Amino acid sequence: MSVVPDSSTKTVMSNTVYVHLLGEGVQVYRPVPAFQVAPTVYVLGGAEFYDPEDEEWEFLPGARVVVEERIMEEGDTVLIAIASD
Repeated sequence: MSVVPDSSTKTVMSNTVYVHLLGEGVQVYRPVPAFQVAPTVYVLGGAEFYDPEDEEWEFLPGARVVVEERIMEEGDTVLIAIASD
């Protein structure tokens, strides 16, 4: 599992949620700024760097998503978007 770095420097959201990238051939996640609206529900930001010509996100900027904590290969615990809310 790999993570695509976030090139945005203007993050004003409070958390980072990782969104699965589709069609990559391997499991890859994009870190996306988000804000919490319920215990396990976040609204995704990232519209300023989302490029549908470059990446296909499982959940688009502005989507309300349910998240779960997962431990990545590096041992870091992150929030992964798993479903639409």
